[in-house]
Amino acid sequence: MKRYSLIPTYPDTKISFTESLGVNLLTVIQLTDYELYSSPVGSQWIKNMSKNLSETVKADLQILRAVFAHGVILRDYFIKHENNLSLNWAEFIAWWEDLNDDAMLDLIIYGIRENFDYYYNYLPKMPLVEEMLEEVNLDQAELKNDENRKKALSALLQSWSVENIDEIVPIFMDLHEVKERTISLIKGFWEIGFEQLWEEKKKFIINWMTLKENETTKAGTNEEAIFNITGLYPDVEEREAINQATHLTFIPVVEMGRLLSYTEIENHIYLMFDPSLNNEAIKRSELNVIDSHLAFEGLGDATRLQIIHLLSEQSEMYAQEIVKELNMKQSTISRHLNQLQQANLVKVRQEGNTKYFSINQEEIIKVINILNAFIN
Repeated sequence: MKRYSLIPTYPDTKISFTESLGVNLLTVIQLTDYELYSSPVGSQWIKNMSKNLSETVKADLQILRAVFAHGVILRDYFIKHENNLSLNWAEFIAWWEDLNDDAMLDLIIYGIRENFDYYYNYLPKMPLVEEMLEEVNLDQAELKNDENRKKALSALLQSWSVENIDEIVPIFMDLHEVKERTISLIKGFWEIGFEQLWEEKKKFIINWMTLKENETTKAGTNEEAIFNITGLYPDVEEREAINQATHLTFIPVVEMGRLLSYTEIENHIYLMFDPSLNNEAIKRSELNVIDSHLAFEGLGDATRLQIIHLLSEQSEMYAQEIVKELNMKQSTISRHLNQLQQANLVKVRQEGNTKYFSINQEEIIKVINILNAFIN
């Protein structure tokens, strides 16, 4: 050991979780593109989606796929420019519809630069592309020049071995048409099947994140945290960048299988993965049925279930409000509230002489996960 050498260390990384309809949808576009044009590695749902796409959506995808790198550029641009990734559908599609010409130009330039960054770092050099790039300046400001950007787009499409370059370049020089095709693509995926998928999976994603909140204090490196949370290790070539990140945000994405994907923005890593893969992380050994037996007992009464149903519709209630709603005796409600409190199914907040009751969502999610483990 060299005793006098300086040893670099990893940062104390902040870990967070977020659910995102937008990131899920744009990643599904990426996976579907792989299924149609590259390596078919998708789930059965992705295979079915690729078969069900309309000809219009397929045409939009085929035109946009190279510059927007299978859809990855759309996803990463959204992550980069929107602080609230948890937009609902109306907000998400409005976000794209509100992009002005400057933003669309920025999006296309971002696609060009990211594509060539990937080309230079991961792909073998292509003589024709190298020759075309001799006349191109990839500086962001220079790419605002129409003639320079047109040449850059031609070189990019050549690097993807696109045949109809002369037809696609003019489309990308028309900011309005690129915007229309992008919105048409996103709406097409939503309407053809993603809306139904999201309705089915959103609750599971939220429950999964709630269960994982106690793991935001990590021990070890970022790659170890990723394995603990997702059950997957990142590629060796990516680990150093991941371990150096100061913020790691996990975004559960459905239908990814054993794939991981990430984007880095100013030392902040956003990691996409399939949460259902790590369902086995909710192991029976972790879901201690004995410790939760009081919760099951607490749920085993019609009146207590009525109280929980009431509390689920309100942020909190005091006992007299529950008495009035259920038309029962004060003593009966007090006894059941006491049992719910002992079972850890409700939380209590005291203000003066009044106790306010609310649902303990974490405990109820534990019960749900135990039952899911039994079924699975």
